[in-house]
Amino acid sequence: MIAPNFRGAIMKFLRSTCLFLICVSPFGTANASDFEAALSSETAQFTFRSDSSLIGWGGADLALGFFYNETGDFLLQASLLQMRQASQENPLTFGVGVKTYLGSLDNGDDILALAIGGQVRYTIPGTMPMAIYLSAYYAPEITSFSDSEDVVDYQFGFQIEALPQTIAFVGIRQLEVSDGNSDYELDDDRIHFGIRLTF
Repeated sequence: MIAPNFRGAIMKFLRSTCLFLICVSPFGTANASDFEAALSSETAQFTFRSDSSLIGWGGADLALGFFYNETGDFLLQASLLQMRQASQENPLTFGVGVKTYLGSLDNGDDILALAIGGQVRYTIPGTMPMAIYLSAYYAPEITSFSDSEDVVDYQFGFQIEALPQTIAFVGIRQLEVSDGNSDYELDDDRIHFGIRLTF
């Protein structure tokens, strides 16, 4: 079971995050922001992205996300990713960043971890721009706290700009947490479909 104090803290953090997003959204018009929903048969991920100038440090992509699955696991995620923009001369781009995980598993384990990682993206120019991407993050034992000992999170996908300011994508994700005794898979290479709306 999830400790009541920990569950209360997570729910308070989630409410505060939602309030923060509502408050900052009117001021995000100078920098494009987007909302992303990714669904599979057993998981859901919702992510808000904007420029990191929202927290007083510009130049990186800021993402705040909420993940849950049908077994009752849930994770709050926050990340900063520094990445170059693709161009016709350089369609292959790389990015590096950090990502935090805070959540709870249905087996009673609590998760608190700081991961490092990045993304590789190949952009295919055209009337409907497309891209293939791979992102990966790893939190070793030294930066994993509470019941978690390490976190492995990677995604591989394909996206296409279906409409102006609307991107559709399909991919797979592996999200795994170890508590020292066993590996627990929150998302096990399931195919997910999603959309990203820019505003």
